[in-house]
Amino acid sequence: MKSRNDLPVVVLAGRKNVGKSSIFNRLVGYRRSLVADYEGLTRDPVIFDTNLEGISMRLVDLPGYFIKPGNDIESEMNRSFKEWIKRANLVIFVVDGRTSVTKEDIEIADMVRKSGNPYIFVVNKAEYHPIYVEHMSEFYSLSVGDPLPIAAEHGMEFDTLIENILQNLPEKSLEIEKPSIRVAIVGKPNAGKSSLINSILGEEISIVTKIPGTTRDTLDASVRYNDTEIVFMDTAGLRRRSRVKKGSVESYSGARTIRAIINSDVCILVTDSSDEIFTQDKKIASMVQENKKASVIAMNKWDIRISNVEEKVQRELFFIDYSPKVAVSAKNNWNIKNLLDEVLNSYNSYVAKIQTSKIAKAATEFAYTHSMPSKRGGNSLKIYYATQISVAPPTFAVFVNFPELFNEPLKRSLINFVRKRIPALSLSPIRIVEKARR
Repeated sequence: MKSRNDLPVVVLAGRKNVGKSSIFNRLVGYRRSLVADYEGLTRDPVIFDTNLEGISMRLVDLPGYFIKPGNDIESEMNRSFKEWIKRANLVIFVVDGRTSVTKEDIEIADMVRKSGNPYIFVVNKAEYHPIYVEHMSEFYSLSVGDPLPIAAEHGMEFDTLIENILQNLPEKSLEIEKPSIRVAIVGKPNAGKSSLINSILGEEISIVTKIPGTTRDTLDASVRYNDTEIVFMDTAGLRRRSRVKKGSVESYSGARTIRAIINSDVCILVTDSSDEIFTQDKKIASMVQENKKASVIAMNKWDIRISNVEEKVQRELFFIDYSPKVAVSAKNNWNIKNLLDEVLNSYNSYVAKIQTSKIAKAATEFAYTHSMPSKRGGNSLKIYYATQISVAPPTFAVFVNFPELFNEPLKRSLINFVRKRIPALSLSPIRIVEKARR
């Protein structure tokens, strides 16, 4: 299981708050990286496979660099920073045109030169022309060649930047295949999501520390497994909304996590087997269920599990009982293959197309074996027939005489009945749409 590293890698490198994420977003074409007026907003590399004028590439937005790391997270960010520069096919070295050159700029410039890899020296925020000219001699003192002045926020000189990028990449590159499955890895902070995606990919894409909440953005990386392309989206841990300050970095990350769930086909809900199931686990599972996404529960840290953990997961997360439950240890790289097998099984159930005769038969059997509600002093509900109208999730139109009587409890009973009667649907959420028979 290897990630698709055969694409040329273009790395955006620079100190904090020079506008790397704004450049990244403009190259990608939408707001993929988090951008706001905070220093060091990007903690993890943000990775995205994209295409510029027919040339495919892997674009990597690096976190900022620290001369004197103040904690484990900053030390890990520095290590990741250096590794990505070494492996890059092209480095876009970015400085801020509005400020003087700093010690971080000097150290990064030295790192870029010594890597031996092709690079482009970019001075961002150069729309403030007099200030940019004032610092020109300092930019040349970095000994990385002529600077390319741009303004990412306004798109100034972006055509020139793209032209330079294309000139420095191989003429032939692979076409990016449309991913077959998009998988969001979700869970509360410190459940082991980043460790799990590292174990799946076989390389350190995410930063892993013992400090909760290390990942604040989503990370995309792909693998080919059993001839299927899978894109994994690692996400920030979702905390209680009452504990997240409005407008903070964490509030941006929470929105990104929710978007990852909405854009996914399958969600891997990571739970911590060394602890109880908490309200936040249930809220995240509920979010997955409400968006009708296929899901797999990865019971992580199985090597240090508490007693009866599987029964507790079953009891507390009963509303997604159709989700396969897989015991894993991301730290020990244990049982990862079984987890991926269940991801594929859940996806296949999520996109299953069922013969109309099977659906109609199940609906008829349900009507005969369950009591139907009736109008006060009037006729009871009748189910005439059912048919599938879409997939992802499997959606069925059920034709009845009185749609207003076909309530939610009855729909849930029908969904459970259908899952038992039709094994292909056993691992997927199901949507029922009631329709009046003409």
